[in-house]
Amino acid sequence: MRVFLDTNILLDLLLEREGYEGCAQLFQLQEEGLCTLAVSVLTMVNVAYVYRKTVGQDMAVVNLKYLSSMLEILPMDSQMLQASIYKHGKDFEDVFQAVCAAVGNCDCIVTRDEKDFVVRDGLMNSQIIIPQVFTPASFLLTFHNG
Repeated sequence: MRVFLDTNILLDLLLEREGYEGCAQLFQLQEEGLCTLAVSVLTMVNVAYVYRKTVGQDMAVVNLKYLSSMLEILPMDSQMLQASIYKHGKDFEDVFQAVCAAVGNCDCIVTRDEKDFVVRDGLMNSQIIIPQVFTPASFLLTFHNG
């Protein structure tokens, strides 16, 4: 199973924000060989920007290097951008992330902002099917019961 992680999941884990334990359990599943965790290159850029401001450049570089070695980092390109333009959602960045997850053959997206990943097809690019979206808690519940 390929699981796409949203930016807030990585930030929750790195900054030990409320609910980070569920995020850590996702990494445990990967360590046990039960799933592959993927993120977009945009996620890594956004995480680096926020995390560096909080912990400083040196610590951010070390931790992000380690984190990126544990994740599959999916590319984003102009075709994905164009596909995102024809999809509709509350937040364009989340639509772009969802398209990246779909093109990267991810089975689902895990995010704290589940409602922001509601994506509707526009007139074009309807062949891109957006994966199912879960919170960390709902994913873990479904995974363990499924």
